[in-house]
Amino acid sequence: MKFRIFLFIALLVLSVSGFAQQRSSLLKGWVHPGNEIIKASGYDGAQSCTMCHQNALDEITHTVHWNLATPVRNVQGLPDSSVWGMINRECALAGSTSPSNWVAATDGKFSVQSAGCGICHIGALPQPPMPGKPATEAEKNTVDCLVCHAKEYDWTKRATLVTDSTGTHWGQDKSIGAALSITKTPTNEACQRCHEHSFSHDYKRGTPFTPEKDVHAEAGLECVTCHTTEHHKIAKGMNESDMVANDLPDVAVSCSNCHGEHPHHGKNAETLNAHINKLACQTCHITETSGIVYENWGKPVKDDINGQYSELSKFDKIPSNPDLYVPTDSIKMGSPSYIWNAPNTPNQKNAQSWMAFATADIHTANAKIFPVRGLTQVMLFDKNLKMWQAPGMAFLKEDPQMANFPLLLAPNREVYNKTGDIKKAIDAGMKPYESMGLKWSGEWMPMQVPGTSYISVNHGIQKDGFSCTSCHSKDGVMDFAKLGYTTQQIEMLEQNK
Repeated sequence: MKFRIFLFIALLVLSVSGFAQQRSSLLKGWVHPGNEIIKASGYDGAQSCTMCHQNALDEITHTVHWNLATPVRNVQGLPDSSVWGMINRECALAGSTSPSNWVAATDGKFSVQSAGCGICHIGALPQPPMPGKPATEAEKNTVDCLVCHAKEYDWTKRATLVTDSTGTHWGQDKSIGAALSITKTPTNEACQRCHEHSFSHDYKRGTPFTPEKDVHAEAGLECVTCHTTEHHKIAKGMNESDMVANDLPDVAVSCSNCHGEHPHHGKNAETLNAHINKLACQTCHITETSGIVYENWGKPVKDDINGQYSELSKFDKIPSNPDLYVPTDSIKMGSPSYIWNAPNTPNQKNAQSWMAFATADIHTANAKIFPVRGLTQVMLFDKNLKMWQAPGMAFLKEDPQMANFPLLLAPNREVYNKTGDIKKAIDAGMKPYESMGLKWSGEWMPMQVPGTSYISVNHGIQKDGFSCTSCHSKDGVMDFAKLGYTTQQIEMLEQNK
């Protein structure tokens, strides 16, 4: 009987570990049944897809990939059920907002320096969608199905501005070649077209999901293996520090989904598994990250690949644009920073912060230590207006801590990059807000955002994580005092016993 139980468990473990690779192989052998129709009739964008997939556009226009926002819960500083996301929050790395930079470009093309937000929107719109406003049929027909579902896709066609009867917007690859390479689910490469900043080295989070950097990518797992989907909504997870919008807030994207609650086996299994109570798996198994840790938008400097003026090009492994201005920045490569993070469940208050600050601590129920990348910023603020005067921010007037907080301004990146003239960039960036009833005062000031913002890191997983002494030593990677441990606890933790 014991042997049968052991055999069953062994077979179960083998089947789970092999599931992702088998699934990947099956999908790679899948051929789109509509290929013959495409060959005969051509491809005309989303309208061609809806001939068979009649509900797809309704589904996609009710997701974060279209609306760039969802109702939020337990986000410190934001009312529950109010609608937030990249559509109405300042993007830290872009230094501005999507309405101000939807089609920001460099000579009509996208670059990291231009940071045109619309480049990664699922629809080819001349301006971002309005929160709460249903998509029109004409807008639905701009959905770019192939950017997610084509294995072969010419990114240069998408990254070039197009002007037509609808206005100026980013393009699409509607070629027959792309249409005939449709995959049933998005490949990793398709996801990374946007989520690793258009194939650049490691710009966004410093932990690329590539076979060279991540054990799961090396094993052939797909993004959607863990980020499960429901009607085009994609699970993000419940432990993010910075992205407040979430299509599936109650769906966990967790290591334990595959590895269980006791993932370690062998000689030190009991000791290692005991860490699970306090540490996220990523904390030990992400040993390195990289990225911008400081930006000063009040001090533009010339971009330069040698790092003489800016580290952006050198860091991002992209060609420099020496005639363009970028904010003064600092780059750090090494071990992550660490914060306590609690899962955003319905009964968990203040699981996140709208400014990506740390909200949990050592005493927070169900919190664990997670790896993050810290970001300190000098941003651009209005000398005279307050944050509560911005559209949708009136609730801050009743918050004693935020009532006098200055209005965060949105520069236009195209003007900022080309001229280095901050006032001109703010004038251009704030123009879209005039129709919303907000006109900035005309006087700006640089101000360091109080506190450190934290960008979540979840990829770049190594099979062999940190050694014991990487943490349990006087010069370990973790700042135990900052994490809230007492002097006596720190002495014990540093002894590696």
